[in-house]
Amino acid sequence: MKIDWNKVKKQALWSYEDLIRKLASVLAYDFVQEHYDHTMKQAQGYAKKIRRGYLQDKGDTTIYIDNIVANLEKLETLRIGTWSNLVQQVATRELCLAFLQRTNFDFDHLIQTLNYLLRWVLPFTTPLREFIDPDNKVEAQYLAALKKQQLASNTDLLEVGRTSAGRVRLSSATGIPVAFVTALVHKVDISRLAYVRGKTAQHLCGGGYDTLDKIATADLAEMEEKMGVYYRTLGKSLANFRAVVPLSWMIGGAKILPRVVKS
Repeated sequence: MKIDWNKVKKQALWSYEDLIRKLASVLAYDFVQEHYDHTMKQAQGYAKKIRRGYLQDKGDTTIYIDNIVANLEKLETLRIGTWSNLVQQVATRELCLAFLQRTNFDFDHLIQTLNYLLRWVLPFTTPLREFIDPDNKVEAQYLAALKKQQLASNTDLLEVGRTSAGRVRLSSATGIPVAFVTALVHKVDISRLAYVRGKTAQHLCGGGYDTLDKIATADLAEMEEKMGVYYRTLGKSLANFRAVVPLSWMIGGAKILPRVVKS
């Protein structure tokens, strides 16, 4: 079997090795194992939630999700266990080739599915500095204190700060007020939304939508009005925000995300 490995970068933007490395690193977190390491049957259900939540069953992207569901159905018939099991079975080019030969699964469909897992399902690892105001000296000091605790990303912070006890321990270890730690945890929690990174999370918080639950329960018209007011304080308009990620899309996505942060 001959494989064109260059297709991976064209489709996923990374080499095969980098794609696998990114997936494996995120799947290693305890909270990801608990909330995201679906069986292939569960993964089909979650894909349908994505179609219904983010996409509201509208648009061309729904066809992509339907194709993913078909891939997942095939993987289920092949008795693939969980997402972690799949990634482990194709962890190297050699293992991937053996998997394809053993299962007769299509290579393009495999890469499509792995890329979907990274971009639509798992939290996307983002540097913690994206959630900090670089012009605020106090916040910059807090960021330095967090880095001393080996916390460099949104996923790192969620791992240790998703519970009240964890946030108290982190506050004690760093000298950062619990209230700031809690607010920052909620901010990075918002970045679990697909395609939402630090800048978008910062703007949502600036507009008053500083927790995932506030986004999930938001009224779209009211949210557009509030975000419009916020954006005008920056000399911009709501159109700037819509161009990044539609508000309705984020409300729908927030409704389906597993709840990781505990009060």
